[in-house]
Amino acid sequence: MPASFSTIPPELICQVFESADDFTVVSALAQTARIFYRVWRENPTSICQAVAPRIFSNLPDAERLLDIQEEAEAVSLSQDNREQKSINRAKRLLFNARCASAVSNTWVGWIQPQPLFDLGETPVSPSEIARFQHAFYCLWTIAVIENTPHLHDQVSAFFDECSPRELCGLNELVDWAVSFNENDFGSLGLDLHNKFWKAGYNLVAERFMPYKKYQSGFNAWSPGHYFAFFNDTQQYLDLFEENCREGY
Repeated sequence: MPASFSTIPPELICQVFESADDFTVVSALAQTARIFYRVWRENPTSICQAVAPRIFSNLPDAERLLDIQEEAEAVSLSQDNREQKSINRAKRLLFNARCASAVSNTWVGWIQPQPLFDLGETPVSPSEIARFQHAFYCLWTIAVIENTPHLHDQVSAFFDECSPRELCGLNELVDWAVSFNENDFGSLGLDLHNKFWKAGYNLVAERFMPYKKYQSGFNAWSPGHYFAFFNDTQQYLDLFEENCREGY
């Protein structure tokens, strides 16, 4: 059977990869035969660009984090190792996604039994998880910038692009991460209480400070004093953002 694969045009094999539902399928295909593995090695960028939108709700955030991580490493890549760079980028994209999923799952597990949230049997929705993961990717990007001296000139530009709504989400994520006692994410090596993350927390707290006075009026109306991520509290977030613009 493997011998017959050699008659399949590489372009067709690449299309098979690009039609995969997720990266588990991509991984399985790459192990099917040598020609499949070679096609994967030669086309990781196009394959990732085709598959990633199907499984990432925050792909632009994930790609921006990747760009910042690569800038932080300041590695000069020659023409000869561009292929390896693409492979490494795909692997890092998946690792970062596993981290975002692990943290958001932990947050969901923490939210559900909290009596203050009064969620009952209603599960946290995909859109609520997507908002949380958006904030997580942004916070991770901020932490990389803050911990990399030659990137410090990008801090202001990053925050200038953040609306009060996004800053509120970042601040709530920081509040949760700081107060979260459990910190076990298995083999991922995440430590939300170490100096790397705390540098990001401090910067978010500093940037959100001017808006904090506009937040207090809504806390009492929202579950557990959180309202940035939940569908039912977006109305309060709209009012919060409006008050920030008008300076109430």
